[in-house]
Amino acid sequence: MNFKQTILFLCFLMVTGYASAHHSFAPYDIRNPIEITGVTEDFVYRNPHPRLTLLDDENVKWEIEVPLRFWNRAGIAKDAIKPGDELMVRVWPSRDGSPEAVMSSFELNGTHYSVHEEVGQKSGNEAADAIERGESLESVLEQYSESE
Repeated sequence: MNFKQTILFLCFLMVTGYASAHHSFAPYDIRNPIEITGVTEDFVYRNPHPRLTLLDDENVKWEIEVPLRFWNRAGIAKDAIKPGDELMVRVWPSRDGSPEAVMSSFELNGTHYSVHEEVGQKSGNEAADAIERGESLESVLEQYSESE
């Protein structure tokens, strides 16, 4: 492989790696955020998405994805959330009713941290529109859950 092919191949890998790390918000109810109060079981800050495990007041274990790009843009420390922290988290819940969600913001010790207040992603909003028109969840997820 010559130098130009090597550079082209490396650029291709960088682009495909970035694209695959960003998925649609279609599986989440972006028009109806909820607030969950609970205790942090675990917070793992990693690429492509940090993950918060929160045990809510009703002993339901929530797996909450954190939009890394927006977390970093907000300037929130990587270790801002620790096991045992009592949190109020505002999330977009999974449309299928499972205890999974994507974080919008959180409150810790009386301080509000805004992570990602509004979804501007085209596929996420198109999916929400389709569901509001009465299309089935399965149909919408099949159509809009691909990476953007």
